[in-house]
Amino acid sequence: METLAWLESSALSDIVRTVAWVYPAVETAHYVGLAFLVGAIMLIDLRLLGIAKTLPIGSMIGLLPWVWVGFIINVASGSVMFIYGATGFGVNRAFWLKMIFLALAGINALIFTLAASRSGSAWVDGGQVPAFVRVVATASLVLWVCVVTTGRWMAYI
Repeated sequence: METLAWLESSALSDIVRTVAWVYPAVETAHYVGLAFLVGAIMLIDLRLLGIAKTLPIGSMIGLLPWVWVGFIINVASGSVMFIYGATGFGVNRAFWLKMIFLALAGINALIFTLAASRSGSAWVDGGQVPAFVRVVATASLVLWVCVVTTGRWMAYI
């Protein structure tokens, strides 16, 4: 708890607390990052599950750089928001649940990456998505909905 109190009393936290526009700007950045991150992931996952079959899977995979842009924005903005309210977030069950879902979503993304690299690009080019990849895409959709939902619950729990 001492570390959380130290974070919350840091210079960065003081700036967020005293400069009126900083917290709203950081929160807006978090939502923009979320749109890039989860928006692109959901488009890719839905395509892997067979929605919009006329769109080439390779083109959808081309959205991955936007996923990384969103991820970087969210790590930076989420860290600032955490530092600002560290003592509250440190004991918030919804925050920890969000972190668990985020870790599981990351593991799922790693599984997808490994599965895609092992099977080569034949299914990407051919459009025939293996059943295992469809399972991973389904898990991804569920996990990211859980991340967003528990993130929203943090204000109320």
